[in-house]
Amino acid sequence: MMVLIGRRLDKRIQALITDMNQPLGYAVGNALEVMEASQTLQNVGPTDLTRLSLELAARMIYAGKAAASMDQAREVAQRKLLDGSGYRKLKEVIQAQGGNPQVLDKFELLPNATGAREITSPRAGFVSAIDAADVGRAAAMIGAGRETADGVIDPAVGVILEVKVGERVESGSVLCRLYHTREERLEEALK
Repeated sequence: MMVLIGRRLDKRIQALITDMNQPLGYAVGNALEVMEASQTLQNVGPTDLTRLSLELAARMIYAGKAAASMDQAREVAQRKLLDGSGYRKLKEVIQAQGGNPQVLDKFELLPNATGAREITSPRAGFVSAIDAADVGRAAAMIGAGRETADGVIDPAVGVILEVKVGERVESGSVLCRLYHTREERLEEALK
């Protein structure tokens, strides 16, 4: 529907259908996602996040007519990742908006959680599914998102997944960590 609306307005528009059966990357929560985005732009981020980010960047490069083909656009996106110019551009954007671009290098400058709780696997096996909506709800319960329109977001809190779908786990191995700043609703979020 969004593509149809854009095309009716004579805009070059595309939509990607992506896998939302598990969180993209490993981080869920504001500061945690900034850290992961920084790592991704330094080419040491999660493979799934890097792959999708490159594809989205290539499509924007192509849509903006900065490349003659999607193949050329993908090459430009890859080059910008590898030469660090994408990372430097994000720092410029942060600076232009009045922020401190050093947060991308010094994560201690970001809001940081005061506590962490682990969720471990009750048995050995393979991760067959991760409910992204449940992970999001748990993160919201500890303050990473708004549960009501007037809710307050705590930028320090969130969830870090330690495994992805298809990976093997041992009994007692850590599946994820919830980073929190207060105990309120933590037990409910852990469930």
